[in-house]
Amino acid sequence: MAKASNNKNAKRSKPTVGFYDLAGCQGCVLSFIFNEDELLDLAGHIDLKAFRFIKGANDDKQFDIVFVEGLVATNDDLEVLKNIREKAKVLVALGACACTGCIPAYRNFIDTSKYAYLVYEKVKEIKDVPATPINEHVAVDFYIPGCPPDKKQIASFIKDILLGKNPYDYDRPVCFECRLNENKCLLDEGKMCLGPITRGGCQSVCTNGGLECWGCRGPTPDADIPLMIKLLEEKGFPKEHIRQRLRTFAGMVMEKPTLKMVKPKKIKKKKAAKKKIVKNKVVKKKSKAKKKVAKKVKKKKVKKSKKVKKSKKKVKKKKSPKKSVKKKPSAKKKRKAKPKPKTKKKKAAKKKPKAKKKAAKKAKKAKKAVKKKAVAKKKKVVKKKKNPLTSILKKKLKKK
Repeated sequence: MAKASNNKNAKRSKPTVGFYDLAGCQGCVLSFIFNEDELLDLAGHIDLKAFRFIKGANDDKQFDIVFVEGLVATNDDLEVLKNIREKAKVLVALGACACTGCIPAYRNFIDTSKYAYLVYEKVKEIKDVPATPINEHVAVDFYIPGCPPDKKQIASFIKDILLGKNPYDYDRPVCFECRLNENKCLLDEGKMCLGPITRGGCQSVCTNGGLECWGCRGPTPDADIPLMIKLLEEKGFPKEHIRQRLRTFAGMVMEKPTLKMVKPKKIKKKKAAKKKIVKNKVVKKKSKAKKKVAKKVKKKKVKKSKKVKKSKKKVKKKKSPKKSVKKKPSAKKKRKAKPKPKTKKKKAAKKKPKAKKKAAKKAKKAKKAVKKKAVAKKKKVVKKKKNPLTSILKKKLKKK
């Protein structure tokens, strides 16, 4: 029994931890998982109650430590944040969005006319609010900046709390780490680097690779921003370019925006067409059958039209080579094929057959007349000659 009670006390001694995310990319929460080698050891010393990528359902009980990623951009984000603050003993802003507003808060510095046509009221429960870091709405105990934050910094923060230590707040600039890593100054190379005024702790990961610092971890406590602007202007960078760079990750910390929120436009919903209510089921079935028949007829027509089109295309394809084979008539043929002589020859050819026909008709008439005369003469001759039989019979009759 004593052993069981000791186990219960050991379980209770583990601090309850939760990871929550608001409007953001969730890359900061992933940074905790990237501690592959130390993750299992850490998980053995904490009671992880809420984590989107590990636990299916989040626990609604009290927490010792809560890490919040993202910024407040909607009324829903604000409600979730206030609810978390009530449950958590210690609230940690995790990442650049939660600490400084980061890139999503850059819209506070843009002229509203450039994006007003994109803002509309889609869901009544979710409405836009000014994009702001979480410390604008609730009390924050600790900050772990970065876009994303360094995985080792998250692990060391949890270890310090487990050991009862106050987590170390790194306040040196990126330039300090850059010098330790023996990097050349990018400002001397003509690049706009914000390392002198940006909070370190990232081991100068960007400048190690030759990329200038954009200030994702926010300004240091003693950052002299006007002097930095003057230095960049002397290097030949335009003022507008410098402003854009300073506002990209930490604009909400360096200056207060003067622009107001855009009122969302209401979407006009199209009125749905009224459907006629059919009481008899038989009528419904008939209408369905008619629709099916109509669809079949349409399909057949479409198929026929496609076949006709294909056949036309084939015919066109066959005819096209003949046109290309045709040769231009030679100069000699052109001379022979003049329009005027052709018309004369055709007329003459037409006249000759008519004259022949008339002559033939006259010849026929003359032949007929000759035949008639010959027949008439024969008849006369026949009448004049006496039949010898008739004369012999007459003589015999006289003798009797």
